[in-house]
Amino acid sequence: MMLILCGFWTYETSRAVYEDKDEVVTLYTHHGSYTYTVPVTKENPLYGKGTTLKLGMPAYYFAVSPTVDMSFTYNLEANDSSDIRGKLQTIVVATDKGKSETDECYENNGSETEESGKEEKIFWQKVFPLKYKEGTETWTGTSVTRNFSLNVSEIHSIVKDVQEQLECSDDATIEIVNRVSYTGKINGENVQGTKDFVIPLVISSSYYQMPEELEFSQDTNATKKISVKNSPSLSTVKIPFFLFLLNLVLVGVTLLCVKTDKIEPNYIEKLEKERSREPFKEFVSKGKLPENVSSLIKVEIGSLQGLVDAAVDMNSRVIYDSESRIYFMIHSSVLYIFFDTPERENKNLSNLD
Repeated sequence: MMLILCGFWTYETSRAVYEDKDEVVTLYTHHGSYTYTVPVTKENPLYGKGTTLKLGMPAYYFAVSPTVDMSFTYNLEANDSSDIRGKLQTIVVATDKGKSETDECYENNGSETEESGKEEKIFWQKVFPLKYKEGTETWTGTSVTRNFSLNVSEIHSIVKDVQEQLECSDDATIEIVNRVSYTGKINGENVQGTKDFVIPLVISSSYYQMPEELEFSQDTNATKKISVKNSPSLSTVKIPFFLFLLNLVLVGVTLLCVKTDKIEPNYIEKLEKERSREPFKEFVSKGKLPENVSSLIKVEIGSLQGLVDAAVDMNSRVIYDSESRIYFMIHSSVLYIFFDTPERENKNLSNLD
């Protein structure tokens, strides 16, 4: 019973357990990338008109290249099939942010919270829609590319006019935004949403700067239940496995003892006979009864000890016939005999006659 219990305990502690866990998986990914070229459109002392300036320059001057030719590519990456349609809008957004006088008053008095002290408010915002060189705002499929031109000098003039009319600071931020609105099916599920891909445009009084980071990726994730396999540690299995082996050894020893107790009496008797005849081995040789045994005078000896003593006295040797299981000695036409198996004694005598 203990062996069965320990075996069951060992099995239960050693088998792997599967546990449900929450895993964040990516359903699909939005990719957006910008490229641009800066053509020289004005006469200047640095570059020839009609040439194209390389990307990543620290600054581009209005007096040289007031216009930027840009391209935006959107790609939706999904694991399975997708059927998407949507709308792509390209705009330039100028925003002026800051703290109101009320917020600054609270901050000076030390009565506002830490979070409210960091919050900025939009004072004014202006949007400049841009037209594409080709194509429309709508698209179908998983990717779309649109080309457009950006007159940075014109945008700078409009923003500056707003700041002068409002008599506000000239630290407005200007951003290029490509807004992707999509709807359809992805991985067999209905989806709908909007993603903005934003790059900053830094404008000074005489030059502008393009950003270095032009590629973006945004994942759409979901939480799903997964089954995780947890294998037991060695320390957990060690104790029940040791007890199982110990009980197995005890059962084996018990069975061996029970089997020993049930040895056949004949086998035990045979072992005792062999042990009792061990001292006479040097006086006994193996052989066979002669064929003329019936003509000899037969004298039966009661023990092997007696037969060996007689042989020693007569300066003879005892012979053992293993087939007939008879010890004998012949001296002066007399057959001295001892039967190894008493129950066969009468039978053997009749055979000798």
